[in-house]
Order: sequence, then C-alpha cells, then structure tokens
Amino acid sequence: MDVVTALEALGGQGVALLDAIHSGQLDRRRLIDLGHPLSTAAKWTNLAAIFFGPTRSRRRQAAAVAAAREGRLSIDAMVVVDKHARKLLKDAPVDVWELRAELCALTGTVDEIDRAAAARVRDLNRRVTDAEKKAFGRRSLKGGKNSDAQGLRTVTVTLPERMMADMLAPLRDTAGRLRSDNPLLSYEQAMADAVVAHVSGGAGPAAPGKFTPLVVIGLPDWAKLQHNEGDETVFALTDGTTITGAELVRGRMAEHHLVGVYDPVEGPVNLYRESRLANTKQRTLLSAETILCPNPGCTTSAAECQVHHLAAWKFGGDTNLGNLSMACKVHNARNDDDPDDPPRNGRLARAPGRIVFHPPDGRPAETNRHPIRELSAAGLVAVGRC
Repeated sequence: MDVVTALEALGGQGVALLDAIHSGQLDRRRLIDLGHPLSTAAKWTNLAAIFFGPTRSRRRQAAAVAAAREGRLSIDAMVVVDKHARKLLKDAPVDVWELRAELCALTGTVDEIDRAAAARVRDLNRRVTDAEKKAFGRRSLKGGKNSDAQGLRTVTVTLPERMMADMLAPLRDTAGRLRSDNPLLSYEQAMADAVVAHVSGGAGPAAPGKFTPLVVIGLPDWAKLQHNEGDETVFALTDGTTITGAELVRGRMAEHHLVGVYDPVEGPVNLYRESRLANTKQRTLLSAETILCPNPGCTTSAAECQVHHLAAWKFGGDTNLGNLSMACKVHNARNDDDPDDPPRNGRLARAPGRIVFHPPDGRPAETNRHPIRELSAAGLVAVGRC
C-alpha cells in the first residue's frame, strides 16, 4: 500500500481511530511517539472519552457514532463537530448529544462541515432568551505573553460579531490611509499599525466609512416585519454578519441606514462602456447579491471586496450589473481575465441566479457554500423567499 492509498484509507476512519484510543490500543504517549504533537494527542484522547466514554445519553451517543461512521468522517471532522457542540447554550431547544448526532451526519470537506456546524449551532443559540448576554460574557483577549523565534507575539480577540464588525471598520479606514501613505505596507501590516495607532490614541479622527452595511431582506419577510412579525427571522448584512428581525425592530435599522428589499430589479443603471468604475447603486446591489466573495471557501465580506468585471473591462466587458460581481482583492487579482490564455487560477462567471467559479482544471463550476450566503439576495431568490 503506497502512502497516498494509506492516507485515503485513514481519512474516513475517525470513529475507528477514536475507538482504538478508547480501547487502549493507542494512548497519548503512543500518539506522541507516532509524531503527533502533545496538543493533538490530548485532543484526540479527550474526544475518544466523549464519543466512547460513559454518558447518560448512551442511545444518542451511539447515534452520533453511527452517523460519523456511516459518513466516514475524518478525525479532524469529528474534532470540528465536538468544538461546535460544546458551544451550544444550556437552554437551547436540543440536547447536546442530539446536536452531535445531527452534526456527525454533515457531509463535505472539513472546512465545509466547520462552517455548516457553526451556522447550525448559531441558529439554535439564537433561540435562547439571554443568548446575547451570554455571548457578550465570553468576550476575551488572549495571548501576548510568549515570543516566537523572531520575537513576535500574538493576541486573539473574541467579540460578538456586531462588536467585531464595528471595531474593525475604523481600523480598516486607518489602514487604508496608512497604505496610501506607504504603498509598501501589506494589508496585514497596515491593520497591525492601525491597531497600535488607535490603542495609543494616535490614529486621529476616523475617516468616514467607505461602505455602509446593507440589510438583505426578502419581500415576504419585509411584510412580516411591517406587521411586527418574524422577530426570529435571520437576515444577512453585506459586512458578513447577521441580524435578527427582533434586533431590527429594536432600532438597529437606524445604525445600518440602508435596508435593501431585494427583488428582481427592473431597469437597473447600466454604465456599459461609459465608465470602468461601478457606481454606488451597483455596488450596493452586487453586495446584497453575494454577501461574501463568491470564490469557494472565501469568507471576505462584500464590504471588504472590490467590484469585479466578469468579462474584463480591457477585453471589452461592460460596467453593468450582469457583468459585475463582488470579489475580494486576492481573488480579483488572481482571476483569469484573458479568455484566450491557458487557464491558471480559474475564473468567476455568472450562471442563472448566481455567481460561480470555474476551476482551471476543467472540473464542474463551484460556488461558495458558506452558510451565510443562503441569506444573500441570490440565496433568497433561489429558495423562493423573495
């Protein structure tokens, strides 16, 4: 058996690996001797105790194990499942083992399972009465104590999503000004300098935001809100966060300024060859359409994206809505613009009702499957909510 075949065989054996650890065939010391770091050995050992150890919910535990075995989940996928299951709030409408069984039935790559599990747990936690208070109680800043080989230290900040988006907005403005003054700065370097400037008080007044988040609401949901209904309905914002109908009714609408009721738009403004740059209305509609950069796996919000010509401007592409999409700076730059050149990185294109990515190797077109995109304008139309 060659190494590739062995890796493929082991990939779907997460349950078998945990069973071997629980039964004593593998222990923490043996895992370390096999080349795994102590943190991984400890994580897997604890996970084996969860899925095979004593519990009051034996039947649901068995259901979770059976689902993971049937879906051939890898050990990494099972780690992700447990990570999100642990974040289920105490008063959520389902039991944690019921949730584990549900998450173990998810399919896709580890990253896709990670995002789907996070979205599911977030949805369940929203139904807890004091969910916002509990989330706020878990805010934290960690790290900053240990230096790496280059003398650098790292901090990790955890905040409720709305607080994080509000905190990052002025930092991005400052970072943009810093990069204008010094084009050699990378985005990450400029953001680090912006944090230092704001913390030290040397940032100066924040520049006006370049993009106001838009709340994407389907017409039926808009009608519910007008009648004080639909408080639990979740909407997406173009800065990559979400908001409930209850939050909108409590006054969040005034903070976001724009509420986009998305329906197929008749007669949108098309610039054709009159201008290379999209106008504000086009950018707003395109952001509502995608919410995130449409490249598979990308999590950059529309608020941070650039307007991308699907058929490149330099090759005759028009500046109209049908030929535009939002795309993050990286994927915008990597896109294969020249249709006559051999494919290298792949390209974005418009398909009926959505933006798709055509891989360079000729595989079928792919979409960004991040759960929040289901709340984008394109997602709402696709499921018949608009």
